Amino acid sequence: MISNSGKMGTGRRILQGMLLLASGRREGISCFEGTPDSFGAAIAPQLAMLIVGALQVFMVPDKMLGLTKVLLSLCVVLLPAVVSQFYAQRWGRQALWLRYITAATWCNWVVLLISLAATVLAGLLFPAILTQPGFMGALVLSVAVYEMWLQWYVARIGLGLTRPKALVLYVSILAATLALYGLAALLPPHYIVLKDLLQPMINVKKG
Repeated sequence: MISNSGKMGTGRRILQGMLLLASGRREGISCFEGTPDSFGAAIAPQLAMLIVGALQVFMVPDKMLGLTKVLLSLCVVLLPAVVSQFYAQRWGRQALWLRYITAATWCNWVVLLISLAATVLAGLLFPAILTQPGFMGALVLSVAVYEMWLQWYVARIGLGLTRPKALVLYVSILAATLALYGLAALLPPHYIVLKDLLQPMINVKKG
């Protein structure tokens, strides 16, 4: 019972920290722990989904493409930790890095939840708007801009960086991610990430 209540308390603090940081309140960073276990717990859901994806590779016709998607997703999940650890060490912020990357990893879910909430709310209030390609495009763009701001803000607060340095960190992660996407498109089996990202809008337009 003590262990369960402790886990519930930790979960509440994580959720509180996510909401505070998502609303631009710096005290949210103190809700996260800076330990290997806390980072492991933060990244575990994403790794679990990748394991499920890896198992599904055996059930798809193009196994090479399926494996490429899984490996690319794994690299993208791990990239922020690798790039940010490099900068944290270079800028003398190593002691703050574990708490920062834990908070940044959990905050990835905020963007997903906002996207789902906006879609559900729009569907309830204005059902016809979901069939408009412009709505999906506007939603994707708005969420992308918000995600950029949130990750930049968490980096600035979590690592105690100046605004320009936080921007350098975020742009470096983004550039590394885009480079991986480019390699995936250039090398066999030529997986184009953008096609998957735009597929919901394509389906809406066809519908």
